[in-house]
Amino acid sequence: MTDVKELLTLLTQVDRNYTRLLNRGFQNAGFNLSREQYELLQVLWEKENVNQQFIAKTLHKDKYNITKLLNTLQKRGFIQRKAGKEDKRNNFVVLTDMGRAAEEALSRVEEQVHTDISFTLSAQEVKLMVWMLKKMKME
Repeated sequence: MTDVKELLTLLTQVDRNYTRLLNRGFQNAGFNLSREQYELLQVLWEKENVNQQFIAKTLHKDKYNITKLLNTLQKRGFIQRKAGKEDKRNNFVVLTDMGRAAEEALSRVEEQVHTDISFTLSAQEVKLMVWMLKKMKME
């Protein structure tokens, strides 16, 4: 296996493990949420009352996947969709009281997972890894 291929394989494994740890943390905290749903909620905590296109662009996901995430979050009571005032076909996504209230608890779960992951790494090692990954980023 080439070094680059091994690096990419390890990055994929790290990402999967992170997702698994985060999802388990949400479950243990009493939230039936996935990492992707949490990331969508983070967008709304930063800027509420946005349309699906804004969310898709921010998360680098297609509209189909965003629709699935929104449907699930709406069914679970975290968000609502509201028709635009000028164009009724343009729906805006807003947090419910439950969606707003979940921010602190979910953020604590994420922080704990980050602490657990970085326990074996120094701050300098983390900065070096971030620098290297930014250098590899292909955008």
